[in-house]
Amino acid sequence: MSDAPTRVLDASAVRDATGVAHRPGSVVVQARRIVDVGPPDAMRARYASADTLALGGTLIVPAMVNAHAHLDLTALGRRPMTGDFIDWVDMVMRERPQSSEAIRAAVRDGLTQSAQAGVGWIGDIAGSDAAVEARWIGGDGAWPGGVSFLECFGIGRAADDAARRAWQRYEALASQCERAVVGLQPHAPYSAGDALYEMLSAHREIGASTHLAETAEENEFVQDATGPFASLLQRLGKWDDTIRGHGVSAVGRLRRWLEDRPWVVAHGNYVDDADLDLLSRCPVSIAYCPVASEYFGHRDHRYRDMLEAGINVCLGTDSIVCQRPDAAQPLGIVDQMRRLHELDGTDPWRLLAMATTNGAKALGLEEGCGTLRRGAPARLVALQFDARDATDPLTQVLRNNHPARALQD
Repeated sequence: MSDAPTRVLDASAVRDATGVAHRPGSVVVQARRIVDVGPPDAMRARYASADTLALGGTLIVPAMVNAHAHLDLTALGRRPMTGDFIDWVDMVMRERPQSSEAIRAAVRDGLTQSAQAGVGWIGDIAGSDAAVEARWIGGDGAWPGGVSFLECFGIGRAADDAARRAWQRYEALASQCERAVVGLQPHAPYSAGDALYEMLSAHREIGASTHLAETAEENEFVQDATGPFASLLQRLGKWDDTIRGHGVSAVGRLRRWLEDRPWVVAHGNYVDDADLDLLSRCPVSIAYCPVASEYFGHRDHRYRDMLEAGINVCLGTDSIVCQRPDAAQPLGIVDQMRRLHELDGTDPWRLLAMATTNGAKALGLEEGCGTLRRGAPARLVALQFDARDATDPLTQVLRNNHPARALQD
């Protein structure tokens, strides 16, 4: 038994996505772990010598998982969408932090904002070695855990060398990051060639992510090697005569790699029935970013069809750049849940699973992360609701605009 103090957190309700449900309820924590959960009277009697913290008018849930973020863009802040996607890419390339110092500052700011918004784990797309180092080397142990996916580019004749360099960078970073889970991310089918995807098939122990089916133009590029992405590669001097169309969708193009091992697939905005059928037979997780999808003008995401087909769908923010200007916690996941509930009337408890356990599965986190089970990490969130109202607590939370509050053990 640990000598660390025990605390009983009394709340008006406690819930998770695995079936833990008490109204009112208490969570008992010790040494940054959950040791018990149940009705307040029972918990106070069982742990009579423990300190008690009263959290009236709150729903305690597990800390949430942001399965797809770009923390190194935090310094850009929120920007209105002007022009098309290529214009937006140009803006990001032009204005993103360039120096290692500026990148580290942006990532640390993003981590702080995420933690304050009740995010316990993040799948971050690290655009540089500095973005990985900022998170894992000499960092704050209270920051969110998760995975840093080192972003990799290289298409056409450049792909083989890009894969070699990506592997060298991965090994150098992983050797320095004792606490880290470092993965790799071939950026997308329009910017990363076969060798980068093949590299991750050869190293299944490493976390893998990619952007996929994010835009209709991506499917055009993969199908015919034409359109805005072809023009962008030509303008950037990345085009060569080995780049060709494949006559299939973006999902179909990556078929052999998607079937081979787990992937965190960011977005999945443009999938047809054949793509959906393929994804349902692959060990993939879809990191859906609803606010970002709306920002870019994407509509009618098939996340509900995906869930019905047995695909693990989780939630992400994408970057801070594409978050709503009125969001109090733009790097939190509660705002993503609220938007889906508002748009689609999605079941609150399905949304909680997408925000917690589904994200934990996607990132390959420790057993119990994103739950209130005994032994799980005591990363918890307090969400305000009206305890006098008989309406389901989480439904109330999704219909109000109170910020999430992280509870630190």
